[in-house]
Amino acid sequence: MKAPLPLRSKSFKKSRGASCSLPLLLLIGAVQFLVIGKPFPSLLMDSSRRAFFNLAEEEFIPEPQVSCDFNDTRSDYCEMTGAIRIRGSTSEVFVMTPRRGTTAGDVVGDNATWIAANATSWKMQPYTRKGEARIMNGITAVTVRLADADEAPACEVMHDVPAVVYSNGGYCGNYYHDFNDNIIPLFITTRHLGGEVQLLVKQKQAWWFGKYGEIVGGLTRHEALDLDGDARVHCYRRAFVGLRSHKDLSIDPRRAPNNVSMVDFKRFLMWRYALPREHAIRTDDEVAGGGRRPRLLIITRRSRRRFMNLEEIVAAAEEVGFEVTASDLMSPAKKQGGEAAVVGDGGQARMADASATVNAFDVMVAVHGSGLTNLVFLPMNAVVVQVVPLGRMEGLAMDEYGVPPRDMNMRYIQYNITAEESTLSELYPRGHPVFLDPGPIHKQSWSLVKDIYLGKQDVRLDMARFRPVLRKALHLLR
Repeated sequence: MKAPLPLRSKSFKKSRGASCSLPLLLLIGAVQFLVIGKPFPSLLMDSSRRAFFNLAEEEFIPEPQVSCDFNDTRSDYCEMTGAIRIRGSTSEVFVMTPRRGTTAGDVVGDNATWIAANATSWKMQPYTRKGEARIMNGITAVTVRLADADEAPACEVMHDVPAVVYSNGGYCGNYYHDFNDNIIPLFITTRHLGGEVQLLVKQKQAWWFGKYGEIVGGLTRHEALDLDGDARVHCYRRAFVGLRSHKDLSIDPRRAPNNVSMVDFKRFLMWRYALPREHAIRTDDEVAGGGRRPRLLIITRRSRRRFMNLEEIVAAAEEVGFEVTASDLMSPAKKQGGEAAVVGDGGQARMADASATVNAFDVMVAVHGSGLTNLVFLPMNAVVVQVVPLGRMEGLAMDEYGVPPRDMNMRYIQYNITAEESTLSELYPRGHPVFLDPGPIHKQSWSLVKDIYLGKQDVRLDMARFRPVLRKALHLLR
């Protein structure tokens, strides 16, 4: 029985539509009539001839071009062009070759040292926490195969845009990791494609695409496919397996396509959420003009690492010269009239509300934790103050939330609390290793670190120490 012709995606049909003007078409028709006696022969093909040409186009197999990087500490990544067939039900990506016996050594770049030269397939886990075995054990692997026409499944849907294959699993649902492990890597990997790309998602979380719909919609004009739930064979001319990832909550423009940076990412978010403020207040200008006071946002937490003397902090900030608001930014968004947002909106309304709230401020103060991720919505030149709890968290705090503000043209202040400012002093004697030597606790297990320093600790800031930090933040706005 004759195999059915592959379907073409809507995007393919759109891009293949006629773009010639009428005079040009008439000229082409006249030339063809003079040469072969029949104008527009391709338009007059019968269905069998048209089918033949479509089939020939599908079965033409160019030399593949594959470039992989398995040396990066954060993620594995492959980019491939040619005839690519992807079958989600078996988690396989087929790179078509015009001849049998093609191996990795024939097509893969020199930097793919992890692949044996004689290999005809290799596995990849398309998630950006490569060094964390505990979380990577839950990431579904994708197999990339080099295959000739007899070894690969037939095309069922053909696309004219590139594909990006990646996993939506891992830490999905943690606000920091949503941006760090998925959103920013997606931006790095796809932004240069101008929306003409399709996401093929392993372990896809539908709610995630609802919550971050504005961001995803700015990166692709095409529906993201649930690769685990789609048994069809999708065919592309270009595909990426895995996402590029550079550093915590940031981008290295030297390694990014088109040299995109975190400033570009910040402007992208401003566009998607219609945020009005690109730059924070300049206090000298406002004072000279009799304008408003600078605004300071204190991000509160519902569980541990709370500010236990919040009223004191607010009063001190107002005394220094700020207009102060405290918020957890996690309450459901409100409709007009004060009603709660519609249940089941996937968090999209909450994201719009949180981004607009943060963008209205000039300084943000928060204890180390996922709430600091909201710094991506602050205007440039704003100031981020991170309060770091006990437990040798200073290096981690700097990497996760200290470097990103500087990469986004913002200012950063890190405030490391003392034992007297930690509620751990109410749980352990001052001679306990929790205070004297956290190193062995870190070596013993990260779970123990999280349990003690992140799970049991609140902060009570010493205002004699913290008030100068508030003055410095005000000074940096000049």
